Amino acid sequence: MTRSLLLVMTMLPAVVFSDSVDKLDSVDKLSCYSTVFAPFVIEKNGTVKGIDIDTIKEVGDRLGIDIEFKLKPWKRLEKDIEFGEISCVAAYFKTPDRMAYMDFTNIPLHITAYTLFAQKKNARSYNSLEDLKGWIIGVNRGFKTTPEFEHALYKGWIEKFEVGNDLQSIRMVEKGRLNASLTNYHVGLYNIRESGVKDIVPMFPSIRTTPAYFVFSKKKNLVHLVPKFDEALFEIIKDGTYKRIYDSYLE
Repeated sequence: MTRSLLLVMTMLPAVVFSDSVDKLDSVDKLSCYSTVFAPFVIEKNGTVKGIDIDTIKEVGDRLGIDIEFKLKPWKRLEKDIEFGEISCVAAYFKTPDRMAYMDFTNIPLHITAYTLFAQKKNARSYNSLEDLKGWIIGVNRGFKTTPEFEHALYKGWIEKFEVGNDLQSIRMVEKGRLNASLTNYHVGLYNIRESGVKDIVPMFPSIRTTPAYFVFSKKKNLVHLVPKFDEALFEIIKDGTYKRIYDSYLE
C-alpha cells in the first residue's frame, strides 16, 4: 500500500514545497467530515478513527491545526461541500465535476483498488464485466464507481443494488442475496476479517485503481492550505509514519 502511494507521487506534477512546514497562524482549527469506510474511516463507541483519520490528524499536529472529524453519508457530504456547508472531507476521487467545487491535495490519502468480493464457490477470474452477465452487485450508496462499471450497467450486463455500508453488502453476498460486493480491496478484507464472514474472497483483476484525496470546499477559501497539507503528507509517507498508521489497522 505505501509502495502504491509512493509510486503515485512519482507520477504527479511537481509539487513545490517550502523549506519547512511552518505553523499556520490563519487556521488553528478545522471541523472535517467523512463516512464510515473501514479501515480508512472507523466509528467505534462514538470515536472516529482509521487510516485516513489518523493520517490527517497527524498532518494537523505537524501544522499546529486541531482537526476533528464527524460522519455523514457520502451523498450528503458531497452536496454539503459543494454548497460550502462543510470545510473538508476525507477522501474523494478527483473528477472534473468535483474540481469545480473542491480543492484537492496533490498527495493522495490512499489508493482504492475497485474489487469485487464474491462467495468462494462463485469467484472466478474475468476479462470484463460482460463475463458476469446477470450478476447483482452491491455498492455503498454514494460510492463513486468506475467508467467500466457504469458501462456494464448501461449495457445491462449487471445490476447495481445500493446498500447503506460495505459490511451490509458483504453480509448480503454471504447469504446469497447478492452475487458480489464492489468496494475498495482493503475495505473488503477488513470487513471480512472483523465480521467473521466466511468464504467471501476478492475477485481478480481489480476493475480499476484510483487515488483518493483529502479535499477542501472552494467556498471556504482554504486553497492556501493545500501546499502545506501536501508537504506534511509527503513527509508522513517519507518518514514511515504512514506505514505505522497503516500497519496498526491492517497487520
